[in-house]
Amino acid sequence: MEAIGQLTAENIGTMTFLELVIQATISLIILVDPFLRAVFFRTLTENEPERRGVYVRQIMFTIGIALGGAALIGKPVLDLIGIDLAAFGIAGGLVLALMGFEMLYEGAPGRAQGGADAHKSPNPISAESSIVVPYAIPFMAGPGAITTTITISTSGEGFQGTLAALIGVGITVMLIPVGHIFLVNRMKFSEQTMGLISRFGGLFVATIGIQLMLGGIKNYFNL
Repeated sequence: MEAIGQLTAENIGTMTFLELVIQATISLIILVDPFLRAVFFRTLTENEPERRGVYVRQIMFTIGIALGGAALIGKPVLDLIGIDLAAFGIAGGLVLALMGFEMLYEGAPGRAQGGADAHKSPNPISAESSIVVPYAIPFMAGPGAITTTITISTSGEGFQGTLAALIGVGITVMLIPVGHIFLVNRMKFSEQTMGLISRFGGLFVATIGIQLMLGGIKNYFNL
């Protein structure tokens, strides 16, 4: 997966348009992962299943704009304002790690502090503030997906690379409801199982965040 996220213009520069489309689609589906990440979406929206449709539309819109924009004007904009994708990886990884730790501890207050109030069940947490950032970006559309989109969009002759990248983005975005609505609605877990999934998922998300941070630091300092 990491290798796919580090495609270079050299190793895809000789591809035909169809090959570029296939490469873009496969790469983005693997990197964005609209299917397996639905497990974490299920956990994140456990307290408000009736809003999953709204959240999925927000996710689709956010990822479509982010990756579509990267395909169309990503490289010129980054060059113009001097934003380094490595720095984006560090910042995004930090936000993602914090989200993971919150999932791991279910957002509950520390029981070693606060007296009796610390033992009360926390109010149900809404996913409203987490859906766009850090779930859609950078958990799904992270630096690897953005870099891959930009790399493919700048390959090929004329606008072939850009069109191939946009097709790959479009297909990937259209697959999000399959995982986040169709599959999620068929997941039947007990409350205890969901608690275990939430904690394991939090650890996994935190690990991805830390990995993004380390990768960003490595790329930023050319280590």
